[in-house]
Amino acid sequence: MIKRIAKLFGRKEGSGGKRLLVHEILSIQILSAAIVGAFTIASLYWGGQWVLQDNYSRWALQWTEELNELGSPLYLANDSEALFRLESFVERYPEIDRVAYFSKDGTALFSFSNHDDAEPVANLSASRLRDAITVIGDAKPYLMHGGLLNPKQFEILAPVWTESISDDGLFVFDPSNAELSVKTALLGFVGIHLDFVMFHDRLLSNIKGAILILLVLLIASALYGRRALRKALSSISDLQQPIKDLAKGNLNVKFAPAEHREISEIVEALEKTATALSERDAKLLRLANHDSLTGLFNRRRFIEELKKEIKIVTRNGHRSALFFIDLDQFKYVNDACGHAAGDRLIRKVGDELTRSVRRDDVVARFGGDEFAVLVRCTGEDGARASAETMLANMRSMAHVEDERVFHVHCSIGVTMLSGDNLHHDELINQADIACREAKAAGRNRMHLYEPSEDTQRRNVADVGWMNRLRKAVDNDEFELRFQPINDIDSGETTHHEVLIRLRTEDGKLVSPDAFLPSAVRFGLMSEIDFWMIRHAAKAYAEHSPEYGHLKLSINLSANAFENDDLTSYIEATFKEFDVKPSDIILEITESLAIRRPLHVERQIDTLREFGCQFALDDFGTGYSSFSYLQKLHFDYIKIDGAFVQDLLNNPVDQKMIKLIAEIGREAGMKTIAEYVQDAESLSLLCDLGVDMAQGYFVGRPVKVPKRKSTPISLSSRRARRSSL
Repeated sequence: MIKRIAKLFGRKEGSGGKRLLVHEILSIQILSAAIVGAFTIASLYWGGQWVLQDNYSRWALQWTEELNELGSPLYLANDSEALFRLESFVERYPEIDRVAYFSKDGTALFSFSNHDDAEPVANLSASRLRDAITVIGDAKPYLMHGGLLNPKQFEILAPVWTESISDDGLFVFDPSNAELSVKTALLGFVGIHLDFVMFHDRLLSNIKGAILILLVLLIASALYGRRALRKALSSISDLQQPIKDLAKGNLNVKFAPAEHREISEIVEALEKTATALSERDAKLLRLANHDSLTGLFNRRRFIEELKKEIKIVTRNGHRSALFFIDLDQFKYVNDACGHAAGDRLIRKVGDELTRSVRRDDVVARFGGDEFAVLVRCTGEDGARASAETMLANMRSMAHVEDERVFHVHCSIGVTMLSGDNLHHDELINQADIACREAKAAGRNRMHLYEPSEDTQRRNVADVGWMNRLRKAVDNDEFELRFQPINDIDSGETTHHEVLIRLRTEDGKLVSPDAFLPSAVRFGLMSEIDFWMIRHAAKAYAEHSPEYGHLKLSINLSANAFENDDLTSYIEATFKEFDVKPSDIILEITESLAIRRPLHVERQIDTLREFGCQFALDDFGTGYSSFSYLQKLHFDYIKIDGAFVQDLLNNPVDQKMIKLIAEIGREAGMKTIAEYVQDAESLSLLCDLGVDMAQGYFVGRPVKVPKRKSTPISLSSRRARRSSL
């Protein structure tokens, strides 16, 4: 019923077939008014009928009594005057259709009618006579036919009788004497047919008019109530579209002012929510697009700007320049004054680079001490001039820390954006190559990229690798291998390093040295790191039940830590495959450990709290600063294979390894030697104090992690026996 009424008033369904609150309230209001009006009209009609019947009954009783008195003399004598009075009485009341008198046996005697065409009166039936006689002396001494269902006409039959009492003496008459007897003498009957059609119709016409007026008032009241409710509830309707826009992410939505306090408070709360969400989104957008230390664009946002500029260059045909900037000898500031001082210098360099370019140019921090600049709408001469300006400003910049003055210079690699050079990964690679050329030429200078035949061949190969790596990432075409790492003293396998391989189209396996440099240059390294994490966790879940206590070591590049989702991804992946974090060792390079920015440190701390262990990979080939081993918290130090390959013939390598093992032992770290190829090297490593070994002699990379014991040297056996 509500739906039909709502449809009549134009109600529309909301999204998903749900009813609208405003239309629902209006429908209920209209339905309530209709129900109340219907009950009122019905009550008025049936109440009027009841009143009419009650009035008709009273009139009928009064007229019956008068007709009884007027007609009684006619049974005793033929009184013409009584007949005249009786006829005059009937004519006086047009509602009396007919009056008839009957004898005691029910025979019709005479009748009077207000109509000339009245039909003859029939004699009374025996049952009617019996019923009429029984009412003599009752409170209502008559029979009535008619009622609520037909209040327009009544049939009344009343006995006509006389009452007398016995004579009790003329002067001593006492009406209270119970011994007196009342004598009743039946004279006949009087029948009255009453017709109230004219009066009834006139009265009902008035009632119908009143009902019509009431109905008009109810409709007017409903329409006015609908309008008043719609106006009162319009503030709720006005919230519908803004809330939809807010749910879609439009935080600039405007709310109409509300007149009512409750709705006004809701509007105020929604506006505050939209403002808070807008501020949060702006903050998240800034964090997603900007470097947290310098406030400059980060690598991801810079690549977006570079792609936009490539499209503009393609469309308009002008040229632009890409700068890759690397600070010279930045590590000495960190060595001398610590990471906080290095961070302050990085911020200062970012500010200086921003002041050195035009307003439309883009400056970004790529990570560590590397920056990138996009110089728009310039040729080679303009690019050289901009680079020289940057170099001059950097030369004149002095940084003071702990009363020490540092002059940090930079090397700049420049490549041009032109019609035949429009791939962002290739452009970054070219600028990086030019920067390395500038460093090789003596640092503190710029170098413009000029491709040679060898460079072009290498670029073509890089592009081929990029396509192959992209396909491998998307289609899960990498493969994992597991190389055991054994304890030198016991010869037992402690854990396995997870290695990545790529199978070429001819079915050969390619080592990571062949394709990872291209992956780094083309920005695919982070995706490969995430692939490694997931598939290593999957392998742990697959092989751990049959292996027993399986422990894996996973290599992560610096690019992985540039992704803010690294920690959450590792935690979610380990939980998905039920990996114990304490069974996972994450390997990072020495360069990342030393130059890691603050957000990388936070990620490492979070993963350590999660339960993961960390290994410092390739130690000895980079900065080789033993002071860092006292500051950095690692569980393992992996000695680079360059010290192990010629260990037997190189006393310097032997002393270096012994020194690393001693410092690691003092710092509570286990040392691992890579590239162990023979038993003699393993035995010498044992004598030098190294804890673990990895290499082909210990075990080759295999598809499934397996335990493989290695021989124990005599000195190790003696040391073990003496400890027992």
